Amino acid sequence: MTYRHQWVGLVALLPMASLHAATDAESYEKRISDLETKVQRLEALIEQQTMAFDASCARVDEVEEAVASCARVDDVEEALAEVVDYPTQYEDTDIQVGGYVKTDAILSDYSNAPTRGAGEDFFIPSTINTMGESAGPQFNLHAKETRFWLKSYTPTGQGEISTHFEIDFLAGQQGDERVGNSFSARIRHASINWGRWTVGQTWTNFFNVSTLPDYLDFIGPVGTTFARQAQIRYTVPVANGDWAVSLENPETTLTPFGGGPRIDADDSRYPDIVLRRNWSGDWGRLSLAALIRELRIGSAGFDDATLGGGIGIAGQHRLSDDDDLRWQLNVGNALGRYLGLNAFNVGVLNAEGDIKLTPQYGVFAAYRHRWSDRLHSSFGVSFAEADNDTAVSGFDVPKAYQSGHVNLVWVPINRMSIGAEYIWGRREDESGADGILNRLQLSAKYLY
Repeated sequence: MTYRHQWVGLVALLPMASLHAATDAESYEKRISDLETKVQRLEALIEQQTMAFDASCARVDEVEEAVASCARVDDVEEALAEVVDYPTQYEDTDIQVGGYVKTDAILSDYSNAPTRGAGEDFFIPSTINTMGESAGPQFNLHAKETRFWLKSYTPTGQGEISTHFEIDFLAGQQGDERVGNSFSARIRHASINWGRWTVGQTWTNFFNVSTLPDYLDFIGPVGTTFARQAQIRYTVPVANGDWAVSLENPETTLTPFGGGPRIDADDSRYPDIVLRRNWSGDWGRLSLAALIRELRIGSAGFDDATLGGGIGIAGQHRLSDDDDLRWQLNVGNALGRYLGLNAFNVGVLNAEGDIKLTPQYGVFAAYRHRWSDRLHSSFGVSFAEADNDTAVSGFDVPKAYQSGHVNLVWVPINRMSIGAEYIWGRREDESGADGILNRLQLSAKYLY
């Protein structure tokens, strides 16, 4: 090939090279333009995220770093795609949810007039009637004990803060069984825990919940303490347990002179005070609690106040890998609503309108045995009694209660239980009249 032919070929290729260069330039300019548009969007998003969520700053820094380092368009697009909204402004908060779904089929037979209301859904000793005609067995099927809880844990520079919120649907004031069987939720727990402090609604410090028997019935023995209420509690860890002192929401329940409907006197000036010592170990748990209360009425023409108290001892003892014993002994002149779901009022108003306190005691013992990995039972008995001054209270007030529970529970799979329980309860009034409940309860529960 001659030099003449070579030059002719080069001259012919020049327009093609220019065209190719122009095409690359246009493509590059387009990508740069797209990048500028994305960066503008990114800057707007950065400003929005900065104003809305402090927790998004880390992601914004990553995107800005990618742009500042002349990253490729693909890198910036990837950074844009990863920008997300956080569900809470506290990025380090751990949220846990749980609870269970439970259905109860209950067949109740009363010796006198049947119980109505919450006493149909779980055993409430004071709702046993001592008069009226028996209506035969009564059947009740419900899922009101179904429970939901939410807990949060947030680390801070001053220690972890945790919260506990819990609801169920028992004893609600809204709902009926005509069509939808819709029942309102009620607060069980709503508390804040920070270090040694607990503030909010939770179990009263007077109640050792670990000693409650493993029954299908919602609560169980008449002799148990049981209450949840708003409080301020301070706990001090010590060897083999802790000390806890609390100031708790007060409420006074009284019997009018000569008997009659309960008076709920919400007139107290001071909180209930509870001091409790807990011990724990491989052998189980033990607690000793002291309660001091102001009982006061300052309404409906009455104005009187007095101090009272109570002592509670409770334990859970591991007898073997398959057996444990749970028990309580509670005694005092101001137990009232703390004992057996307000089985007795704390006192009575005399003829002058003064408060006369009623000494009371309650006791229970329950034995739990595991027959196999999938089968276990609990057996228990309980008693409670009040020393009423019948000259003031009259004779239509409860004098004593007894209760018994026995059950068999099958665990077909983890977290699920199916069981049957027999419940017997008796109420005796000062008049000598009594009422007896015989109840069979079938339950299915799944924890989530």
